[in-house]
Amino acid sequence: MLMPSELSVVESGGAVGLFRGANGEIFLKVPHGMSGLAPAAALSILYKTLVVFRRTAHDRDRLAPVDGHHAGANPAGRPAGEDGFTFCDALALDELFDRTDPARLLALCQRTGRSARDAHLRIDRYLHRALFDEDGAPHIDSAPGPRHELRYATGDIVALYCFVAEDFYLRFLGVDPASAWGVFAGEGAALAQDFRHRYLTPEASLFGQAPHAAAELRTLLQHILASIDRHTAFRSNAYRELHHALDRYLHAGMGGRESEGLVWGVKDFWAVWESACLAHAASVNVSGFLTCDHQHLPQGLAGHASQKAWDRYREHVFAHNGIRRRPDLVWGDSESIRVIDFKYYQSMPTQRPLGAGEAIGKLERDFLNMETYGLLLQNTLLKQGDVRARALQLEFWVPAASESRQAIVQDPAWILPLMLVSLNSIDMLRNYSALYDQ
Repeated sequence: MLMPSELSVVESGGAVGLFRGANGEIFLKVPHGMSGLAPAAALSILYKTLVVFRRTAHDRDRLAPVDGHHAGANPAGRPAGEDGFTFCDALALDELFDRTDPARLLALCQRTGRSARDAHLRIDRYLHRALFDEDGAPHIDSAPGPRHELRYATGDIVALYCFVAEDFYLRFLGVDPASAWGVFAGEGAALAQDFRHRYLTPEASLFGQAPHAAAELRTLLQHILASIDRHTAFRSNAYRELHHALDRYLHAGMGGRESEGLVWGVKDFWAVWESACLAHAASVNVSGFLTCDHQHLPQGLAGHASQKAWDRYREHVFAHNGIRRRPDLVWGDSESIRVIDFKYYQSMPTQRPLGAGEAIGKLERDFLNMETYGLLLQNTLLKQGDVRARALQLEFWVPAASESRQAIVQDPAWILPLMLVSLNSIDMLRNYSALYDQ
């Protein structure tokens, strides 16, 4: 059984999430700089991070790396739809906890029951409850007696979902279920409590107790889900979807049905890193944005008018000679301006690389793009007589285990100063994931 606390953690330069190895072992690939975090904490941050990113208005046609410019409709020469952000969800986390419609589930909340078989045979016992018509015929609305409810009936699947979801939100993510359930939160909590009262113990949790107890609970929940399915005669689409998602989640998406590779997560993390960097800069001072590649900006951090202004500035300064260059961020105040490029690299050299080879070539293009951004912006500022042309700075932002700033040296020196800025990945993604319940 998959227990977050028992996962091994490795850093990854591309895909991030839960992986199955060749020997069947499940391990967690985390972004650069996060290997020191406990696996359960890392997985919690990553889940909320990916939910936040998938809620952004990212352009699927632009997610494949384009090296900072957009020359046409398909700049990277890739087929449509090959977007570089492929989300895999063999664990059904997405279906259960982000895209499940609580209002749709309420239609499944029906309890089936039957009355005692002899209630109508001994009607004389209940004549004192009767109403008589003009002909003296008695009418009895109800009669007391045992009512036998079917155990694990169809409606229990909603209560099972509510218990599992509440446990996930509170014990694993550490967030208020109301942030995901909205107006359904009160009823959801009541259904979860009722399910716990009828079938489980007060301390039952898949995350908040010892591994052996969590394993026993998971087995019990699997049994309950199977019993519910056996007692369900009519299976609507809503029921089938919820049952399938719960089945995958309670069996951890494993059972030999999934092949080696990504079980849950994303195949390329670079776009998520760019989104986190934009959110970080916006939290400091979004009013200082002159332009940015706002396709990855989380919702609610800037309005439509601001985005239109950023697009106009970008076209005016950086669109020349048939190339519509897209710097990640141009950020300024009354005294200086910074051109910032977000790079999801484990490390970058502090000296400009020159030479042949694919890896060196990619780094060299990064430096060429940055140099072009800086010179185009400086040229525009000089034409406008803007004094900030003399205080222009260039920065690469990369993930790391700790923060630092280093000058990138060159002989002769760069015309515009270039800095390598390392940002603490854990702090960056923890703050970014906090947008999950906002």
